[in-house]
Amino acid sequence: MGFDLERLETRKEPALDGIPALGEQAPPMDTSGFSQALSRNLLAERFAIDAYRKIAENAGGCDKATLRLVKVALAVEEEHAQILSTILENLRNLNGALAG
Repeated sequence: MGFDLERLETRKEPALDGIPALGEQAPPMDTSGFSQALSRNLLAERFAIDAYRKIAENAGGCDKATLRLVKVALAVEEEHAQILSTILENLRNLNGALAG
């Protein structure tokens, strides 16, 4: 069992208890603290992305496997940042719709 760099797959996570099914009304929640936590996580992802980019740019003397690992880590961090950005945007839209 190992990590196949050629085939990065996304796994479907099982349904979680307490999360409403599609079409059910979600209970109201305070998103201010949640949004702040997501924003901090997005900032951390951006720092990681910058670090991996610098490593990749200056990795001329590294072996190919190490450079490939850095590039995979960079791609994963970029995907995380995109997901967090999308969630934050959706929360902003949701909060605007609920307020107005």
